[in-house]
Amino acid sequence: MKGHRFWYTALAVLLLLVLISPTAAQDEPIRIIFMHHSTGAGLIWEGGVREAFTAQSYEFWDHGYNEEGLINAAGAYLGTNWDVPGDNTDPNGWYETFNQPVTDPPGNTLSHMLEFDVIIFKSCFPSSHIASDEMFQEYQHYFLSIRDAMGRHPDKLFIPFTTPPLVPNETDADSAARARQWSEYLTSPEYLDGHPNVYVFDFFSQLADEEGFLRAEYRGDEWDSHPNTLANQTVGPVFVDFVSQAIMDFTPGEPLPLNEQQPGQPSDAADMSEPDDQPADQGEPAVAAVPLSPDNNTITDFETSDTQLEWWDHSYGTVNTFTCTSEQGGYNSEQALRITLDMAADSGGGCGFNFAAIQNWSEAEGIRFYWWADQPDLVMRFALAVADPANPDPGQAAPFEIEVTAPVGDWSELFISWDDLAKAAWFDGGPDEFDPAQIAWFVFDLGDWERAQVGSIWIDNIELVFGE
Repeated sequence: MKGHRFWYTALAVLLLLVLISPTAAQDEPIRIIFMHHSTGAGLIWEGGVREAFTAQSYEFWDHGYNEEGLINAAGAYLGTNWDVPGDNTDPNGWYETFNQPVTDPPGNTLSHMLEFDVIIFKSCFPSSHIASDEMFQEYQHYFLSIRDAMGRHPDKLFIPFTTPPLVPNETDADSAARARQWSEYLTSPEYLDGHPNVYVFDFFSQLADEEGFLRAEYRGDEWDSHPNTLANQTVGPVFVDFVSQAIMDFTPGEPLPLNEQQPGQPSDAADMSEPDDQPADQGEPAVAAVPLSPDNNTITDFETSDTQLEWWDHSYGTVNTFTCTSEQGGYNSEQALRITLDMAADSGGGCGFNFAAIQNWSEAEGIRFYWWADQPDLVMRFALAVADPANPDPGQAAPFEIEVTAPVGDWSELFISWDDLAKAAWFDGGPDEFDPAQIAWFVFDLGDWERAQVGSIWIDNIELVFGE
């Protein structure tokens, strides 16, 4: 790839976090922010939401349209706003917001939201007109990226809303059915399992009839999808109870230190803004204690923690999303590595691992794994780095790579012979010949010089292949 560079950063992250349970001792009240538009305002004002939270000693703030802006815990408009991108709270708008960089002091919407302990956000009723299956899949793409972003802040409690339903005159039966399907997806184990700081409030089911339209008794008229006063008075207390229970149940998490990271988890603290031309110095690796063999050929299956692997990630260029996570649904197994990306042309990112010891794979013929993608033409470079025995610094290990395109729709095996790997043209130094007895590190690197890349790739069961 022309102009391609990749590098890695491995940072140990240990954060001391404060529990936000009401039973925990704390100097300040729990602060809640609710990001919304008009249906949210109706729920707050007519549903007695602010008063109920105040009675429970929570500090409840909200932010509506940019024109209205921020309202403090006393219910006073402050005359300022957080410049919500495009004033857009549809799923694609939240996708843009949650992919903003976090700045200190806060310089954008996401950074302001993260000043609060509990972050609640919703889309307005037009988002329930899900006109096609393709649109539904776009929603999934946006909210998987949002979920990854929420996961990078395990000390914060996030409460997304499902979308409020529409009156029949503003949608159709198929779109209403998809809106119900969307609410079921966001509240399902498929979306929530493994993400303990995300609790979804099912606003749709509170308001929808059996066909997926706004209930007749909750309509102001047949052309207005804003829930009426009865709806807000009914749902307001339910919403407050849901948030209060989530706060009591939630225990803030901590990012795992690097040597305890689960396979596929990104290092959130890595600073990728100033790339190096080569991997960072990680010190001299030890000698491998238990080499792999035909009877023990699995490098990782993503099922359990492996302290021999130190996972890291990197990104460069114009990258809206790049995440590496361990997720359910492996190749004949429970877990797999999922790499999700949304990046412009001439941009990229990768996730890989350092070995705790130099690996001697000279008895093997090559390596294989199983993989699939949800979009066509996703380009990946698989690379193994070869250390120089005279200079075992992993930062001087030379990457040998092969470029491949991911298969779409179903698990496929990819076998890579040692002869398939060629030294990366952009890397100077290190060995010129591939030596499987000196393997220092490993990476899946994605991105394309000429085209934008959007989608997800799943990878599982990385194994050595031995001859007969």
